Amino acid sequence: PKKTWELALDRVLAGLEQTKDKQRPVEVNLDPPPILYADHDAILVVFMGPPQFKPIPGSSLLFATNTNWPVVMDPKGGRAYLLDDGSWLTAPDVMKGPWTAATKLPDDLYRLPDDDNWARVKKNVPGHLPAVMPTVFVKDQPSELVLTEGDPQLVMVPGTSLFYVRNTSSDLFLDVTSGSYYLLASGRWFAAPALSGPWTAATKTLPADFAKIPIDSPKADVLASVAGTPQAEEAVLMAS
Repeated sequence: PKKTWELALDRVLAGLEQTKDKQRPVEVNLDPPPILYADHDAILVVFMGPPQFKPIPGSSLLFATNTNWPVVMDPKGGRAYLLDDGSWLTAPDVMKGPWTAATKLPDDLYRLPDDDNWARVKKNVPGHLPAVMPTVFVKDQPSELVLTEGDPQLVMVPGTSLFYVRNTSSDLFLDVTSGSYYLLASGRWFAAPALSGPWTAATKTLPADFAKIPIDSPKADVLASVAGTPQAEEAVLMAS
């Protein structure tokens, strides 16, 4: 071509032939992961499988290799240490806890290697005591944490039997018709009679009112994950 043309993505998508027989079915695991709930300060530490530790060069300490959290083990003292937002938490057992604020750190934490790998950790030694001690959830598989700032605050979705919870960063809804909570996580829907669970797969059994969420709603983004909506069809086209 001797000339370049620029087309709006919306125009390209509108011009595509939307035929279901051309969409390849994709098998997706809809089983719910562990879903945890807290209405106060809490953090979720996820290990990919059983915790694995390796020695820190020039130190008696070990560091966790299969999590993205700074977790250090002190074999001498028999305790684990977790860095959370400038504060150190400690527990006698990584998986079981109980986690408390660390008032004293192992001496070797002050002698970490002087390289970029440890720069952020060294910057937070000795750190500070947490203003509020968070609840620490530790899992050895991908999990979800639903966190609200206090009791759930419900906001009605006009034209539906749905309410969304506004004091959380999660896409969390209450359907007053069934009395069930619905959570969108990683593109999949899950339902539970209470925030404490038990959670079950709900992607294929989502109430019809979810498709009626107004496009100017603060929660309109979830329409791309509601089967049958134009937003969901467009998401399939863009993913294809």
